[in-house]
Amino acid sequence: MSAVSLAGVGFSVPDAHLLALRAHEGQVDRHGRDHYLAHLRPVAEALRPHGPYAEMAGVLRDVVADTRDHPEPDRRYDLDRLRALGVPEVVVEAVDAVTPRPGEPYMSGLIRRCAAHPLGRLVLLADNKHDLAVSAELARVDPDKARSLREGRYRPARRILLAAEAADPVHGGRVLV
Repeated sequence: MSAVSLAGVGFSVPDAHLLALRAHEGQVDRHGRDHYLAHLRPVAEALRPHGPYAEMAGVLRDVVADTRDHPEPDRRYDLDRLRALGVPEVVVEAVDAVTPRPGEPYMSGLIRRCAAHPLGRLVLLADNKHDLAVSAELARVDPDKARSLREGRYRPARRILLAAEAADPVHGGRVLV
């Protein structure tokens, strides 16, 4: 991925960060921290070594899911709007791969679907690594909830994603440990 050139592409990594900042303005995580600063930026930074498309997909990973029901229409983003803004198609496809569908089961739906998309899988592996680190912080406050998330969601998802990464002869081996 890192050998990909963005020459001639109008939408850039800084554009992706600005879009994420606008889309997630005022949004906070479970701990009351700014969602962009506490979650999106660290995931995007972890993906930076994998190239600009990976970083863009990392910072934009929640934009569709988190804005689809926004009361202000100009603050809603869907895949077509991302395309219209010039987001590269490979990034739009990765965002689609990591966006939960309404009513979709987490493990048998989102994780399995995402595992099949090389860039989406990489983004979700970085996100998963970040979630595991945050669950360690949560363990100090609510050890039972942290254990439940870690053992019931994050680690099983990681096993599926890592297995798909290992089995991919073209894109495999980019594991974020």
